[in-house]
Amino acid sequence: MAPIEIGQKIKEVFDSRHMKLTDFADELGTVRQNVYRIFRKRHLDTGLLMKISQVLDHNFFQYYLTPPNSTADNENVSTIKRELTDYANQLELSKKEIDYLRKIIRLMEEKTELIQQMEHKKMDVV
Repeated sequence: MAPIEIGQKIKEVFDSRHMKLTDFADELGTVRQNVYRIFRKRHLDTGLLMKISQVLDHNFFQYYLTPPNSTADNENVSTIKRELTDYANQLELSKKEIDYLRKIIRLMEEKTELIQQMEHKKMDVV
């Protein structure tokens, strides 16, 4: 996971809110110079990050979570779908093969029965 430039993220969200820097500093209970330092920081105390999250109404902690790898997930889903299709096709072929084998068994049973009947008739004739 790449290091998070949290100060840069805060600056981006701050800019999107069109808030005055002095108002932001006041709500954080600090001075403007400290806000500029925050924008340059790579790491922040969790308490300060929580306060900034509240003031800007943005969850900055989300950037520390490992983002889901949607590309890999999509590839996995595609692979699973292909495998499912293959298994469905194999199942269908297996069902057809079972039906075919049942027909063969039925024919073999009929043949056996006919042979037995013929043998009984032969015995009756002799």
